[in-house]
Parts: sequence; C-alpha cells; structure tokens
Amino acid sequence: MTDVITFAIGDVHGCSQKLERLIATCERVSARRQSRFILIGDYVDRGPDAKGGIDFLMKEQVRQPYRFVCLRGNHEQMLLAAAAAERSDSDLVNWWANGGEQTLESYGVNDPSELPDDHLAWIRALPLKLTDGKRLYVHAGIRPGVAMAAQTAHDLLWIREPFLSSDLDHGALVVHGHTPTKSGLPDLRTNRLNIDTGACFGGQLTAAMFSNRQRQPMMFVNDLGGTWS
Repeated sequence: MTDVITFAIGDVHGCSQKLERLIATCERVSARRQSRFILIGDYVDRGPDAKGGIDFLMKEQVRQPYRFVCLRGNHEQMLLAAAAAERSDSDLVNWWANGGEQTLESYGVNDPSELPDDHLAWIRALPLKLTDGKRLYVHAGIRPGVAMAAQTAHDLLWIREPFLSSDLDHGALVVHGHTPTKSGLPDLRTNRLNIDTGACFGGQLTAAMFSNRQRQPMMFVNDLGGTWS
C-alpha cells in the first residue's frame, strides 16, 4: 500500500502569508512523497487577508483538486448567514463583531453580500467533515457518545464542551480546531488533536503530519519552518 502523507492545517483566519509559508514547508517535509492537505475551517475573519487566503486555496483546488480538501468552520457559517438575503440584524452584527470587519476590509467592500460570487459559492460548498478511517477531521469537534449520523451541523461547527473534556474513544482520532490552545502548541490527547494554535492572535499556523499507516501524527510543522514530533 502506498504511504500517503496527510497534512491537517489549523484555523487560518485571514493569515494568508502564514498559510503559504506553511504549505511550502509541508511540501519540503513530504520529500516528494504523495501528499494531501486537509484544512479544518475558519479561513475568514480576524486576520488581515481573508481574500488572499481563499484566492490561494481556490486556485490550488483547481490546480490539484485531489490534494486540497477544505472544510467549513463556524466563521464561514456566520459569514454565510450575514451575506444571506434573508439575514437578520443579529446575523450581521454577530459576524461583524467576531472579526467580520477585517474580512470586509480585505475584500474592499462594505457588506458581506458584496463578496465575489465565486468566493461565496466556494464557501457554501465546503463540507463539514471528512474521515479516512483512522481520523475524523472536523472544525470544532463532535458530541461525545452520539453516532456520527446524529451529529448536528451546530455540533460539528461550534461545540466545545462536553467534547474538550471528554476522554471517550470516538472510534477515530478527532482532528479539530476552533478553540485556540493556551500554549500555542497542538494539544494531542488519546482521542483528539487540537491544531488551532492561534495564528490570528500572533501564534504560528500549525499542521499535523499523518501517515495512512497509523492513527497518531508523525510530526508537527509550523509556518516558520519548525518541525517536531
């Protein structure tokens, strides 16, 4: 069986330069082995260049459609609600107060509905989860003890507790973000891995490197070129 390398990348939040540096480092680390990238959501808001990050990911998906998988985060969900024709005032204010202002500035528009149609269509099409048998990739986590078919979109996009404190075996290692780690380093537990290391708060953007032969990560990579296991 061919050993495929998977890089799971944490919350980007408009840090497009960190994203491009991290991808370049991952390409170097993979050393020409077959590899792919799974991004776990939150491409917009808080950071300075949401537009640049999405431009980059959309182009890579066109160029290498089987190598780049992008999942939806709660910030994409808030943006879609704020951009919808039937939005409420609270939809707009809630998104704007959670970093939406920076997204508007990066696009040079005054309203989320004015974002380019192709970018909004890309965001709408983002899936909520991906599994490869050994790992479940999702933005926020899952509700412990609940079958995957019964998990709601709200769980997958927003949950913190009781997921973060659960020690239940979920059947696969849950690779997630959404809750920035206090240490600025990935938080690896027996049942989950948090790779949101606070890139938009001055931390590094982090990727976990996996082999298809084992459940646990082989090593970690950050956008400054650091690697560790």
